[in-house]
Amino acid sequence: MLTKLILSATVVLLANTCNNKTATEKEQQDTTVTAAPAPPAADKPDPWSFIQKKRWNLIQLDGTTLEQSGIWLEFDTAQKRFSGNGGCNRVGGNYDADNQQIKFNQVISTRMACVDQAANERESSFLRLISDHTYTFDIADQTLNLYDSGKVVLMFGMTDKPVATDRQ
Repeated sequence: MLTKLILSATVVLLANTCNNKTATEKEQQDTTVTAAPAPPAADKPDPWSFIQKKRWNLIQLDGTTLEQSGIWLEFDTAQKRFSGNGGCNRVGGNYDADNQQIKFNQVISTRMACVDQAANERESSFLRLISDHTYTFDIADQTLNLYDSGKVVLMFGMTDKPVATDRQ
């Protein structure tokens, strides 16, 4: 009788051991969880809070690298306006933007004569590229890159905005 009892207890113990997972297996099963989906783009930080704090100097225009082009933009996110210099003339206008795209609207410019013909042509090209046009954009390595059909069309280098001085 004692032998049958020991044998029965051994069988029950073996059966339970085979059906039970080890503690490690249970931990792995408990921690294996489907990854949460990536947060929507709306949850990403707003790039415009950074962009508005800087002056953006044009360093590449339609594939051509520029040295000291004199072309720059600044953005006012509260008014959805931009202002800057086209190389010869002051420029400005409105824009609409989200975290991935910017659309320039109602671009205006002063019409002062530009003595340097190359600067005049650069400014004309720049104004054509931003007038009523939508671009995707990103910020990488201190540059603001505007893309059309996946190609960088305008690249701006970041600098601090000049400190405003009171004129009396």
